Amino acid sequence: MMTDEQQNQQRLFAEFTPGTAADWEQKARKDLRDTPLESLTWHTYEGIDIKPYYTREDIANLPFTKQKPGDFPFLRGNKTGDNSWLNVQQVEAHGNGRHAIDNAADALQRGADGIYFVVHQQELFDVEHLVRKIDLGKYSISYEVKEQPDCFLQRLYTELERCNVSHRNLKGFINFDPISVQSDINHEESRDIIKILELTKDSPDFYGVTVNGTSFSSIGASITQEIAYALSAAVAYLDRLTTAGEPLESVLRNTQFVMASGTNYFFEIAKLRALRLLWAAVVEAYQAAPALAAKLRIHSVTSSWYQTTLDPHVNMLRTTTEAMSAVIAGCDSLTVSPFDSTFKASDAFSERIARNVSIILKEEAYLDKAIDPAAGSYYLESLTNALAQKAWDLFKEVESMGGFEDAYKQGFILGSITDVSRRKFRNIATGRDVLVGTNKYPNPKEKVSFDPEELIQSADFDTTRAAYPTEVMRMATELHLRKLNRRPKAIVALIGSSEQRQVNASFAQEFFTCAGFDTKVEQYASVSEASDRLLHAAADVVAVSTSEAAYAREFNPKLRHHDGKPLVLLADDPKHLKEEMIAHGYDEFLFEDCDVSNIMRIVHRKLHGND
Repeated sequence: MMTDEQQNQQRLFAEFTPGTAADWEQKARKDLRDTPLESLTWHTYEGIDIKPYYTREDIANLPFTKQKPGDFPFLRGNKTGDNSWLNVQQVEAHGNGRHAIDNAADALQRGADGIYFVVHQQELFDVEHLVRKIDLGKYSISYEVKEQPDCFLQRLYTELERCNVSHRNLKGFINFDPISVQSDINHEESRDIIKILELTKDSPDFYGVTVNGTSFSSIGASITQEIAYALSAAVAYLDRLTTAGEPLESVLRNTQFVMASGTNYFFEIAKLRALRLLWAAVVEAYQAAPALAAKLRIHSVTSSWYQTTLDPHVNMLRTTTEAMSAVIAGCDSLTVSPFDSTFKASDAFSERIARNVSIILKEEAYLDKAIDPAAGSYYLESLTNALAQKAWDLFKEVESMGGFEDAYKQGFILGSITDVSRRKFRNIATGRDVLVGTNKYPNPKEKVSFDPEELIQSADFDTTRAAYPTEVMRMATELHLRKLNRRPKAIVALIGSSEQRQVNASFAQEFFTCAGFDTKVEQYASVSEASDRLLHAAADVVAVSTSEAAYAREFNPKLRHHDGKPLVLLADDPKHLKEEMIAHGYDEFLFEDCDVSNIMRIVHRKLHGND
């Protein structure tokens, strides 16, 4: 017999009829009127077409949608209590690392759950000071080491024994990944990793085999490529180490992934879910115990690819959404990069902000309370399945070439990533992909606090980032300012009042503002008025915003007699009139979807020619 509450719920839900895919399509087409519904489909870098809406029918035949967290193949993760993760702060350790160790100890008292040391000279790193300063049995402490990781770990284990600290309680991992980073592994490096496994075999919470998906994402790979190539690199380790005599179970238990979390919010959530699903397929293919797939550990870091030097405080927003994606996807630990890391060593303030992102997501947003909150989402379940299928197909293609190392040597890995990154750079250059504060919505009052020339020439300046080409152009403007003690000036001449002219003028204004110019829009009623008033205007660039070819043809002749001889651009796409416009004296054409990087190169050649 139903309770009153159940009867009320039944009556309530009886008011609504389930909406089918056909119902949603009919409603969408009606609301869109003359706009085709198909035009809303998003064609992604992953080769997946994203529909404008998803319904129950989209997940009706998908596998694993009814499984619970903790169930094989662990798409929903292996957590069964809560969705807790470790807040891990990255610390650069130079020389003996004592200053870094002291900073790390302080961070652990201020909200960090663990530390990720980037050890630059492993032979100098003071393990005695580390063991004395930090309780290694209580906190997760990880280490990135470029060479001789076995020597580093041996020194650490020897010091633990000398201080009567049990190595069995160690937590964290060692990041030494010659395959993902260098594309292959030599005999000596294989020996190093075998020694790591031997040393850590009695430290169940310390992982010795790390695969860096960040090696691919940081140079512009698609999410499909990041998953597939990380899996392929992991399989290369499995094959190398088991062939060398290491037990399969030992290697699987010691394997973890370091994955970047980017700004493509829902894709990043689906990425870790798909990675766990495919890792379970790999474990199954090796005929290992299914429970070993649950041993996989995922450490997430906010993406370096999307970090910007310009308007750097926007990085706080980026890393927050990136961190949310990783946490919702069920990462085991998380490192949030400081917002200023692209152009200087982080300080106490930027480190505190980065550390607090994770704390706020846990203590105020309560994201640790729900395991796999994406479960049941029509879109996210469909997306997880699509990513897994695409990544698995690419993984099998790499394996058919002989595995990761052979595919890399053949140029396939880098070549395929380069194809995607070029498309991304092109879309950023044309404004289709937006980097807030860099190629869209700039901060016109931003003060550059660093030396642009020194930064560009620095070996530490990351030139692989999405924003780099745009930043270089902006920094060239900044150098012009510092040399002549004035900003270059751009005038956008808006002639007439049609809507298209307003659109073109707005695009030109934002373009030059993003480039660091002192930009001004001036409205003119006619071509003759504009020509007369601009003849003596102090401007390095004049962008003419007019949609009528007649205006464009009539406008330029007078400006040829301008004392400063500014660069004259037409803020429009002349299409078949391009040659005619060039003949009338226009230097280039500025419009949405044009190559703005090329425009800036032309502008700066003109500027430096006038210096």
